[in-house]
Amino acid sequence: MRSFRSFANDDRHVMAKHASIYPTPEELEAVQTLVSTVEGALKKVSDWMDGLSKSSGKPSINDEAGDNTEEKDAAETKSDSTPVLCGVTRVGLVAKGLLIKGDMDLELVLMCREKPTKLLLYTISANLPLQIQTMTEDKFEVQSCVSEAAIRVCRAKDPQLTLKITLSSLAMREEHITTEEEEGDQEDNRERQEKEEKEEDEDVLDRQKCQAALASLRHAKWFQARVTDLKSCVVILRIFRDMCNRLPVWQPLKGWPLELLCEKAIATCNRPLGPGEALRRVMECIASGILLPGGPGVHDPCEREPTDVLSDLSAQQADAITDSAQHALRLLAFGQLYKVLNMDPLPTSKPSPRLLEGGCQKRLREDVGSDDRDFIKRMKVLDWRMTDPNHPMNALMRLNQIHPGLQYRLLSQSGPVHAPVFTMSVDIQGTTYQATGNSKRTAKLQVALKALQALGFVLGGDGDIDSLSADEKSDGEGKNDRMSTSSSSTSITSSTDTQESRAPGPILTAGGKNPVMELNEKRRGLKYELISESGSSYDKRFIIEVEVDKQVFRGTGPNKKVAKASAALAALNSLFSGSKSTTNKKKRPNPPPKRPVASVLTLPALAARPPRVPVIPRAPYISTPPTHGYIPPGFGAHYGYSPAGALPPYGFPSRMPSVVVPVIRVPTTYPVTHLYPY
Repeated sequence: MRSFRSFANDDRHVMAKHASIYPTPEELEAVQTLVSTVEGALKKVSDWMDGLSKSSGKPSINDEAGDNTEEKDAAETKSDSTPVLCGVTRVGLVAKGLLIKGDMDLELVLMCREKPTKLLLYTISANLPLQIQTMTEDKFEVQSCVSEAAIRVCRAKDPQLTLKITLSSLAMREEHITTEEEEGDQEDNRERQEKEEKEEDEDVLDRQKCQAALASLRHAKWFQARVTDLKSCVVILRIFRDMCNRLPVWQPLKGWPLELLCEKAIATCNRPLGPGEALRRVMECIASGILLPGGPGVHDPCEREPTDVLSDLSAQQADAITDSAQHALRLLAFGQLYKVLNMDPLPTSKPSPRLLEGGCQKRLREDVGSDDRDFIKRMKVLDWRMTDPNHPMNALMRLNQIHPGLQYRLLSQSGPVHAPVFTMSVDIQGTTYQATGNSKRTAKLQVALKALQALGFVLGGDGDIDSLSADEKSDGEGKNDRMSTSSSSTSITSSTDTQESRAPGPILTAGGKNPVMELNEKRRGLKYELISESGSSYDKRFIIEVEVDKQVFRGTGPNKKVAKASAALAALNSLFSGSKSTTNKKKRPNPPPKRPVASVLTLPALAARPPRVPVIPRAPYISTPPTHGYIPPGFGAHYGYSPAGALPPYGFPSRMPSVVVPVIRVPTTYPVTHLYPY
């Protein structure tokens, strides 16, 4: 699957190509002016022809008399009320919005009440220039094309445009007889149709041209309903139309088949596609062989009978288009879309103006006098950090602000793997300071702390401890725990008390409750007031006060919730510390429940045995954790510095308490002495 970055690059190329082939605003304005002017002129021609028909008072010819006279009169009255020219509709590229540079075919369809004739065509083409002159001063040339059943209107000045007006009527549509009663009269109907065609062939316009105009009406309505709102489809159609104009291989696919292919390929996706993805999907559809003989074809949704729009495509043309699409798809796979679009490759990213001018990427700190607002803003933030006493800043940060650019060196590393000792040094004004720590970061912080103290900078009460982060302290605690010394655990407990305000987790009382909730249980209706708010957006400091029994207690924290809990905890410690001492505890994860394991005997269990069985306490054996084997780790492992003893034979020694490892749980803590009869 391609990355979204490559699709974004394809989108840039497709949109750049689309911008180059899209008509200019002047061309679009000229198209709109021409089409609107001709539509208004045709409306005036229709009114003029209706006036002529009413003034002439042409009588109707009734060859038959009898009972059908009233019905014929009603039909004639209805036909007289309908104008000769029913209306004009935009079709083709104008209606679909697919105009591109160099391909500005403008088409209109003029619907007539009856079948259009040559006389009607000549009448309209003769009166149309007069009506156009009444609407605009621009010069247009009007030509009548009987072979195409159309009238052409050409624009004289630049941009030169040509508008084609095709005459058609609903009466030109072929009627299909499907009822069973009319099946027997098919021969009579054919004879009548042949006679009518012979009579009308001399004057009626080409039937196929008129039917093609009706089909273009259906295509325009379908396009506006299905394609106009489909994302990226119109853009891709313009790209493919340009490709059809550039490459003769794609020329047979231009028009209605291409529109159906693009709509089916893009609309069948389960999500909206960008221009690059849409172009690739259409190419994949064509490259799959859908155009080749024997393929599924493309159904025409605007025809009553099942029709394949690719039926006019020859096998050689289909093979050439498929081969071209496969080659374009390979170029797309290798990131060479610009070759498919016949354009220059776009740069991957725009270089900054500073790099174009020959400057460096990072501005030095000596540029204090520059007018760069971002740089001045950063300097103000740094100055505020140095002057704000409440800002949490360790010794390393403070020393770096006082003497920027210091180089810390690792002098040595000693100690075992589980408890290493690092020695770091730093040179400040010719003086070398050294310090050690259980990690490189800790050693650097200790060096910075020693240097600040030597330079005479006064730190806060917890400055020497604030230099270490909570994570480093937890690491130190873990290392000291592994050494299993009681003194280290005591020192860790005392050191973590100073970092309670920065350790993660909510503030709780000794009972494990929220201080605000517990204080609310004792004194209801208390009001917490926000006294002050300081610090930047990423380092806020809130101070909240609460009045309890006419005493005011204050709490601080990085957010209002913590400050409120601190104030409530201070009130609890001051007023209600008699029954239960509340301390600022942190919520720590509960340790996993301990299950009784029978594989290791504890010292109380050995002491609880009957007096007749001697007790053999072995400290290393007792403190060794159980394993998943069938033999306890006490056997086969040496104690102290003596060599490892041999494994016992099958069973247990007479003076050794019987121990069974496979037992997982024992309901009681009493030792199990005899599980096997032997």
